[in-house]
Amino acid sequence: MRITAAFILLLLGALVTHDALAEPDRDSLVEAWEAHIAARPSTVVFESLGDDVYRLEDSDLPYEGELKVVGALVRSADTAGYDTGFNYLGMVDFQLSDMPAERLSSQVFYYWLSDRQTLHYSEAEQRWVDTAAFQASISDIYSGGSSFGALSFMLNYGIWVIIIVLLAFAFIAIGRQAKKARSLMDETAEINQKARENIDRAEGLQDEVLAIARENRDLQSENNALLEQMLETLKK
Repeated sequence: MRITAAFILLLLGALVTHDALAEPDRDSLVEAWEAHIAARPSTVVFESLGDDVYRLEDSDLPYEGELKVVGALVRSADTAGYDTGFNYLGMVDFQLSDMPAERLSSQVFYYWLSDRQTLHYSEAEQRWVDTAAFQASISDIYSGGSSFGALSFMLNYGIWVIIIVLLAFAFIAIGRQAKKARSLMDETAEINQKARENIDRAEGLQDEVLAIARENRDLQSENNALLEQMLETLKK
């Protein structure tokens, strides 16, 4: 009987999930959540007892007892300005009334709970889908080379791209400055070489002038000696 009820709920859940169009409101969220819980492979029994109370038997926890919905929230999804096709996020908060308190804080319970509380509204399909379908669709967007994939790339590697570009510009600027510095050094070396050549030339000319001056001095001494001899001769 339990298996038959679970099968019927599973069938109804599949029909609701795949065929019915839903508005992103609380009623459609709870309805899609009911179908989602009933369709879980570990769900053995899931039936409504009225007033947001259900009977649940789940083989993963394991658990058999009452499930009570304490809240359902529908809000716009933050997509950072990019169209992912999922503009609404839905969360159904519930408690397992017959679950021992010490088990509510276990990692197994949190892992089990994470896949049974959140749904995403697909604009394209006009229905609520589970986290697995949402992640698969987002993965398709990433692998499709869309702008959302570009955003993801920039978020992950953008800082390194910026650093590499800045380093490239820095190396180019440094290279240009180094080239200018080398050019100025070459010009300075050429000027210094010409100055040394002029100094050497001036020193050579100075030596020639000194030699001419010494020669003139010697000639003047000889002339003076001849004049003295002539005067002596005249006196005699």
